[in-house]
Amino acid sequence: MSWSDPARRFEPAEDVQLRAELRDLLGLGPVVAARAAEPTAELTALADDLRREAQRRSRTQRKRPTWGLLAAAALPLLAALAGLGSWGLHQKERADSLAAQAQRQEQALTQLAAAHASEVAKERQAKEEVRQQLQLASRKGGKKVEPYLVIPVEKPVKVLGDDYQRVKQQPK
Repeated sequence: MSWSDPARRFEPAEDVQLRAELRDLLGLGPVVAARAAEPTAELTALADDLRREAQRRSRTQRKRPTWGLLAAAALPLLAALAGLGSWGLHQKERADSLAAQAQRQEQALTQLAAAHASEVAKERQAKEEVRQQLQLASRKGGKKVEPYLVIPVEKPVKVLGDDYQRVKQQPK
C-alpha cells in the first residue's frame, strides 16, 4: 500500500503497530503523516521538469519502422521459397537431361530399325534375283530343275549304340 493512499487512514490497528515496531527497530522514530496541503513551489517546479523530460524522451524515442519488422518476419518465408525454387530448378534440369537421353535412345533405335529394314529389303531382293535366275535356267535347260535351290543332304544312318541300358521293358 502506498504512503499516499487515502485507504491507509483506515488501516487495521495491528498493521499500524507492526509498522511502528519496525520503525523503532530501524531507529527511524515516529513518522508524521504529511498533510494534504497544496504543493510547494519547489515540488511544482520539479514536477514540471519531470514532465518536460518525459515529453522530450517520448519525442526523441526511436520508433522502429514497421517495414523492418515485416522484413524480419518475411526472411524465413523467403528462405523457404528460395529453397523450393532451387529444388524445382534442379528437378527441371534433371527432367530435361532425361528427356534428351530418351530422345537420343529413340533416334538410335530408329536408325537401327532403318538399317535392319534395309538389310531385310536387300535379302528379299537377293532371294528374288536367285529365284528369277533359277526360273530362267529351268526354261533354258532341258532337264527339269527344281524351282528353288535344293541342297542334297544324306540322311544319317540310324545306329543303335551299345553304351545304353534299357530302364523299362517294352510293352508286350
